[in-house]
Amino acid sequence: MIDVKSIRENPDAMRQAVRQRRVDPGRADVDRWLELDAQRRRVQTRLDGLNSQKKELARLGRTDPEAARARGQELREQGRELEQELAGLTEPWQEILDWFPNWPHPDMPEGAGEEDNVEEKAWLPGSGYIAAEHLGRGDTSAALMPSGPVHARGAIAAPLDHSVLGQAFGVDTGQGAKVAGSRFAYLRGDLARMQYALTRLLSDELLRRGYEMLVPPLLVRERSLYGTSHFPEGRDQVYAISTENVEDNTQLYLVGSSEPTNFSYFMDRTLAASELPVRVFAATTCFRSEAGSWGRDVKGIKRVHQFDKIEMNAVCAAGQSEALYEEFAVINEWLLQTLQLPYRCVDKCGGDAGYLASHRQRDMEVWMPGSGEFMEVMTDTNTTDYQARRLNIRYKDGNGGLQFCHTVNDTGCAMGRMLIAILENYQQEDGSVLVPQALQPVVEKQQLSPR
Repeated sequence: MIDVKSIRENPDAMRQAVRQRRVDPGRADVDRWLELDAQRRRVQTRLDGLNSQKKELARLGRTDPEAARARGQELREQGRELEQELAGLTEPWQEILDWFPNWPHPDMPEGAGEEDNVEEKAWLPGSGYIAAEHLGRGDTSAALMPSGPVHARGAIAAPLDHSVLGQAFGVDTGQGAKVAGSRFAYLRGDLARMQYALTRLLSDELLRRGYEMLVPPLLVRERSLYGTSHFPEGRDQVYAISTENVEDNTQLYLVGSSEPTNFSYFMDRTLAASELPVRVFAATTCFRSEAGSWGRDVKGIKRVHQFDKIEMNAVCAAGQSEALYEEFAVINEWLLQTLQLPYRCVDKCGGDAGYLASHRQRDMEVWMPGSGEFMEVMTDTNTTDYQARRLNIRYKDGNGGLQFCHTVNDTGCAMGRMLIAILENYQQEDGSVLVPQALQPVVEKQQLSPR
């Protein structure tokens, strides 16, 4: 959440942030919040005054006990009334505050959607980075992307898209639908092994770089999702678990990322400055309802309810978050270049920059020759102190003062999407698919044949 003092001092800046991030102004109503805030502060001042008067009762009690008891009763009744009034103001005040977005980075592009995202880089296997003058907004670089699979040993007149290729190499959505419903799938054989190889490849690299591996819970309480800003905005994307068989009837939720659990590990803790930054990662199964996407990307495993990914997270001091934001991008590019996949990096505009916690955000998108489009496979987000304020993660600065940490997160590898990116870019005219060289030691094959 936002420091309330900064909103009081800069209400116009918050109005601009709400507009730039395309947040519903009916929910993020700055004017109404300021009215409620002023009322709360007046009531709190009166309540503080009553509490001060209670301290004087001890002196009165020594000289006039009856008067002290009567006055004490009067102050308690007034206090209860003021506390009820304060609670009635605090609820709508907090509801609006929860919808205020993080302060956008000064360089966050203006725009309403993905068509306004700005291309930062684009890279092609064998050629390297595309010159900056060929990049722009939207799909500018698409014209320079390969017309066919970059690793085809010969020309392919009509490259297949991932949904067709997936069925041929071990994606079984039909049986997945019988077992669990639409948008669930089985991975079999070589494709399942390739996912394991991807997990090994990135995990080994992160361990080599000194990241700590976590195995976190996949079910969390509401505070973890609220704390990482997945609530209230993204509530419709989260599966809630029936409380019938849960201890103490606690409401639990399936995570859509290990980000909430990874950061919640540091919840209500105060770290020493010398400990920072803390870098962690987790390879987990994730769940998402995909509400609002009915009829979109329904084929294959591009947009499913259950998926696996590696999440990278950092808890750091305020002055470290920008460097970590760039560090995560370096790791993203290392993986994509190791896999020899054509990709671009986009700086996301205000209207497309993910959840409310985003201070700045970028996507890594692989070019899909069979589909003729870019597809997001990684997302890197600097949330500054927005999540740490909600989760109460602090550190002691060099002067012994308490400061809120910054948090940075990154989808290190969305496994299903990376698999289909490999299928499209490594397909061959004879129907086979080459295995990226970096994955061959684990897959133990150089080439896959259709099942």
